[in-house]
Amino acid sequence: MDYQINFESELPGEALRRLFAQDFGIRPESVYVGRVEDRGAEDPWPVVMLSPPDECEGFGWVLTGGTELADATGMSERDLAVTLARTFGVRALVDDGSRDPSRLLLVSADGSSGRVTIDEDAAADGDLRVLHALEPISGEPQLAVVPPAEWARDW
Repeated sequence: MDYQINFESELPGEALRRLFAQDFGIRPESVYVGRVEDRGAEDPWPVVMLSPPDECEGFGWVLTGGTELADATGMSERDLAVTLARTFGVRALVDDGSRDPSRLLLVSADGSSGRVTIDEDAAADGDLRVLHALEPISGEPQLAVVPPAEWARDW
């Protein structure tokens, strides 16, 4: 399993390392916070990597991890996003499992979640902007809800 969780804002590096060490037994030096290109060529590949956005991208902080992270946490990508969103009070976007690339799952800071539509044009440039929710999300009462068309509900 591979993880890619997009956060709306930065997660504090030291607090993130502590959480992964205390809750999942991942050594702090195995949690890298920074740009991929700033890592040394000889550095071992981290179990968890949190990379900042290139510019002012929405949901531009990206947490990635692979099999080692899945084995350590025993959590799905969504469940890990919920844990981190609640802990750090940030919103996150993860793949919703649909075939529609404009749909993602928004996890609010309180851990509630629901499917949303993003701006595909902005997303092509790396900027994930939520246009509206496809279903009500309790932690996002300000977000307009526009249900999908009947034919697209199971996409």
